[in-house]
Amino acid sequence: MMDLEERTLKEPFERHCEICGTELTEPEMHVAREAGGPFLCSVHTAEELPAHDREAPDVAGSPSGPIDS
Repeated sequence: MMDLEERTLKEPFERHCEICGTELTEPEMHVAREAGGPFLCSVHTAEELPAHDREAPDVAGSPSGPIDS
């Protein structure tokens, strides 16, 4: 007969930022889970974004076309 030993389930997700170690909020953990990691706080998540994602959108033109005066 096979013995079954009691085991605790460890959550496979980090609860602290991989860079600074700060405790992650529920939304930060959710974003990291959905993305498949890395587990970063919002400050370090923003720093990891490519530069084009952080730049302000081009406001030279209007999405609805030119404004007639």
